[in-house]
Amino acid sequence: MSSTAKVISELCQLDFDALAAYEATLERIEEPSLKETIATFRDDHQAHIESLNQMLVQRSEDRITEADFKKVLTKGKVVIAGLINDKAILKAMVVNEEVTTKAYEKAVDHDGFTPQERATIERHWADEKRHKQWFSDAAERL
Repeated sequence: MSSTAKVISELCQLDFDALAAYEATLERIEEPSLKETIATFRDDHQAHIESLNQMLVQRSEDRITEADFKKVLTKGKVVIAGLINDKAILKAMVVNEEVTTKAYEKAVDHDGFTPQERATIERHWADEKRHKQWFSDAAERL
């Protein structure tokens, strides 16, 4: 696997981790208006997985079908926070989004992407920054 395919694969695994955290969050969050936005962000992560897997296929690599060990850690943060309240859940998701935002930020600097791949990675990074900001703002409002 090339270094570029490895970066794509790791991002895909991280998006699977994020997807698990979103599912756990949606199961525990109480405020309906929060759930609606969180569900759209979950869908963004699902779309990221699809586009990253498409990049891997175009590079003759295997699709990623499950996340690595981080899934337990990411989901665990939300499970623990779920024992407290919506604000705690949102704060846990800020931490989760910081991880994905940093990963995409680092990936943008990788030299091996095609122009189309780079544009996709930059769009995903923009999504992550938007998610992180929303969770931070929403937690402060509660």
